[in-house]
Amino acid sequence: MSDWYFLTTPLAVLAVLLLFRFIGCTAFTAGENPTVETKLGPTGDPVADYPGTVLKDNPVSYWRLQEKHAAEPPTGPAVPAPNTVTAGGTAKDEKGANNGTYKSVKVQPPAPPPPPPPAPNLSDSPAAPGLLSLEAPGLLELTGQQSTALNVDGGYVEVPFSNSLLLNSFTIEALVRPDWDPNDPAESGRYRTVFAFNTIAVPPPPATPTAFGFGLFSGPVPGTASGSPVWQVWLGDGTTFKPIQDEATPDDPARPFTPVDFTKTNYLAVTYDAPTKKLNFYVYVRGIDLDSGVAHPVKDTTASYSPVTDSTKSLLIGMHRPPVGSAMPVYHPFKGRIQEVAIYNKAMSIGSCPGTRVCAGLQL
Repeated sequence: MSDWYFLTTPLAVLAVLLLFRFIGCTAFTAGENPTVETKLGPTGDPVADYPGTVLKDNPVSYWRLQEKHAAEPPTGPAVPAPNTVTAGGTAKDEKGANNGTYKSVKVQPPAPPPPPPPAPNLSDSPAAPGLLSLEAPGLLELTGQQSTALNVDGGYVEVPFSNSLLLNSFTIEALVRPDWDPNDPAESGRYRTVFAFNTIAVPPPPATPTAFGFGLFSGPVPGTASGSPVWQVWLGDGTTFKPIQDEATPDDPARPFTPVDFTKTNYLAVTYDAPTKKLNFYVYVRGIDLDSGVAHPVKDTTASYSPVTDSTKSLLIGMHRPPVGSAMPVYHPFKGRIQEVAIYNKAMSIGSCPGTRVCAGLQL
């Protein structure tokens, strides 16, 4: 996502929220963390219950992405031309509020334009063959847990707009396992999407651009055109859609973007509190120092945010919608496994986000 996103005044950044601390979960047993739900495991002993823990915190919607192969979109000869979407079955919302649809598309970006690139520039998207498979090996790591994952390379889930997803404050989280080669020259400067619920319009001058919503992506460090991918949160404030970076304070130097880990499950959580405009971003993988900037790359940052209100727009898991009027229906495809995507109508508090669900799902 190139410089055309940076169209108006930069976002002000302050630091105001508390940094949480919690104990790692390598030796979890029932009772060690009373906020983690448990259930009986295969041996009859209690084990951590990840979905039960998520549901206890009352998300607006929760897509486990555990459907069977029958819900996959058609493949083979039935796949249509590039950049044409094929629909499959239902991605169940465990809350029953916002079911999604499994979809796939052969993503074929246009050739890079000659400099300077126009706005928008769609060539920062990887190509993808339009693959989506269910029942892939699951990403929950604790003993006794059974799950499967959605595996995509041009596949995604589309959730239609609803008023319950029109959130000024929110938390959204997911478990992912990236599966592309960061050393492939074709990946240089490219972006991939975990989830995105945004809309962008870039009309010709003198009309004013508009940008609403949020997204979580991997891509080059903002401001650079290449390099190893890092996780990054983007917000729309009504006129711009841009990455939010941690800012230094007198007591805390600016935290760098966290690199994508291709060897383990990545737990990703974004929280935004509208009254205080506080944004936090968490990235947890096994072996990480939970008190470090790597695990909390955006800490207590103040950022302006305007949610999507256009009822024709939808939340996408594993894909991103380009600006209005673009030649492609979707782009920036994720490649790898995704599961346990949940969205809440508040910025979850210390000990609740992300501690309990991480403790219920991962060996840290």
